This record gives sequence, C-alpha cells and structure tokens, in this order.
Amino acid sequence: MIIAIGSDKGSPGASTLALLVGACWPGERIVAEIDPDGADLPYRVAGVNGQPLAASPTITTLAVDSRPGAEQRPVLIYTQAAACGVPLLVGETSTSRFARIVPHLGRIGDALAASNETVVVDLGRLHVGSPALPLARGAVAVVLVTRGDTASLGHLRERVEELGSEFGGPHRLRSPLAVVVRAQRRDAHAAESRVSKVLSSVGSPALVLGVLPDDPAGVEALLAGSATRRTNRSGLLAAGRHFVSRLQASWPELTEPRSASLDRSALQAVGGTRL
Repeated sequence: MIIAIGSDKGSPGASTLALLVGACWPGERIVAEIDPDGADLPYRVAGVNGQPLAASPTITTLAVDSRPGAEQRPVLIYTQAAACGVPLLVGETSTSRFARIVPHLGRIGDALAASNETVVVDLGRLHVGSPALPLARGAVAVVLVTRGDTASLGHLRERVEELGSEFGGPHRLRSPLAVVVRAQRRDAHAAESRVSKVLSSVGSPALVLGVLPDDPAGVEALLAGSATRRTNRSGLLAAGRHFVSRLQASWPELTEPRSASLDRSALQAVGGTRL
C-alpha cells in the first residue's frame, strides 16, 4: 500500500516528512523518492556505517525490471539501507533523468501498491500537472506539507480543491487527503488552527495530521541515523509517531496484515538491502 507525500507550492519538506514517517512506521516499510524535480535524499541521507548511498539500485532499476514480460521481483530488493534504518528506494537526481522513467510510472505504481511493505512515497511538489500524480491516485493516503503563513494558506486552499476533485469518486469511502503543517514550536497551535479554518472554509474533508516542527538539527540527526531521545528535544520523532498513529487510525487498511514472503536469493542477485 502507498502513502503519498507531497509539498504545497513553495513549502518544501516532503522528503523530510517521508523519511520521518518511514523511520517511525512500526511495520515493514519502504521510503521511495519519486520527485519529478529531482531527488535530494541521495545527497542528504547517510548509508550504512555513514558511507554514501550507492549509484544503484535506483528507481530506474525498478522501472527496467517492471517492463512487460520481465520477472517480477519484490520491491525491497531495489532499496538501499539508510543509516536511520529505513530501506530507501533511491530516486533520480535531475529532471532530465526523471523524464526517462515517466513512461513507466504506471507500472512502478502498480509494483509499489502490490508490495508486501507499506511504501511511503515522496512525490515532491504535488499538483494536477505533476507527472507523478498517477502514484498519488493509487495511494491510500495523500499527505500535503504546508506552512501556516498567509501565502501558503492561499496555495493550500487551491491545492486541496483541485486534488480533492482529482481523487474523488464512488470508489473512495473517504477523502485520501491529509495535511501536515510546518511551523516553529511557538507557533504550532496557531498555525494548525489557521490551516484547519482554511480547509473548513472550502468544505475540504482533508484531515490535519499535526505539526512538523522546524528543527534543522533534529532533521540532520535523522538523516545521519543518529536521532535519539537526547537529540530529539524538539519533538521531531514524537511528531513522526503522532503522524503515524493518525494515519493508521484514519486509514485502518494501512494496518491490515500483508504477506511477508520474500525471495532472499533475489536480494543477493540485485544487491539490494540486506536485512
């Protein structure tokens, strides 16, 4: 199952939130970076023992292997182990390289949706013109990251209205949309309240999951795999656990048992994450 995470216009933070949710998810999970503007986690996330992530496998490896007639392998074998303990499906780092996999995004989405693991996908800036939108359509929950200032609230209002129409339909028991607010701790409650009022004013059923605190030091510790209770005084990990709890309570299908079968020989053949 897929949890799609995207940022509103001018509100970066999707990559951080995706990694945070992945780090706090209690079950088997994968974090995939499928950002049309270019992935940044390969430059920011430390691999095992602090080493840089490898050049492969990447999302392109999965795209090649998902072509019609090819042997279908578990998505996990295409991931790399991040220092924070999260299997990471590495994205392409430029728009030109991403353009090569756009024709394959439908098959990639099918593979991610069928994965035994919950897949948290960073889609970058999410809007109706994004080439990554098909992956959001197939997601159980779609989380938008925004700020609570006046300009961001205007963008959010437009975004939830257009995406609400895009994701609507009789097959949906409820809207898949949710919102996370980036804010300073001192402004957290007020920012969350402003976002809730904007959503209510346009009749959006999107759920406000909570506040992602602005905490550069905590984010760097998460990326380096050194986040601990001592380094988490800002509550970054606590916020992540809160988001996970709200997601699971609001979309119970995310907690449904999944088959855990995995071909270990395939792991070695592709050189993916070692568990």
